[in-house]
Amino acid sequence: MSKINRYLRFQDGLSDWVGRVTAWLTLGIIGVLLYEVVARYVLNAPTVWGHELATMFFGALSILAGSYTLRHQSHVRSDVIYRLLPFRMQALCDVIVFSLGILVLCIFFTMAVEFAHRSWLIGEYSNRSIWRPALWPIKATIPIAVGLLILQSIAELVRAIVRLLGIPYDDPRDDISDAD
Repeated sequence: MSKINRYLRFQDGLSDWVGRVTAWLTLGIIGVLLYEVVARYVLNAPTVWGHELATMFFGALSILAGSYTLRHQSHVRSDVIYRLLPFRMQALCDVIVFSLGILVLCIFFTMAVEFAHRSWLIGEYSNRSIWRPALWPIKATIPIAVGLLILQSIAELVRAIVRLLGIPYDDPRDDISDAD
């Protein structure tokens, strides 16, 4: 069990770290939009890049936060029936859901890698503004985020299997404060 606990602690730590780093993008969004508002309405000199950069930051923030959100069990879910099930049945449901989820995420990961790679190969640029930034960096965050979500999903699957088998273990998440 110590190897499983070490793995779960490592994966949870990775998801927490990514979540904390990603949260800083919020300040980037605020800064860009604040600058854009001042430039537009006070200086009467709007930027050509403000809106598009804020949109890119928000896109990265939204998808990169997925593994952190899963690690903290904060994704939206309807658990009206789930809560009524016995502990082991809940674990079985989790094993099924995470197994299928990982399969779907692996397919999505493959597609996301191809999507980002194609963008890089053709030197894709945005045509939404005259700024025309390269799109491959933001598209590259998609397979990164999906890969991180797969890793956290595997950790959640391991937890579910351990619970299903009735193996006693200390959930490393119990030791870490959610007050971050």
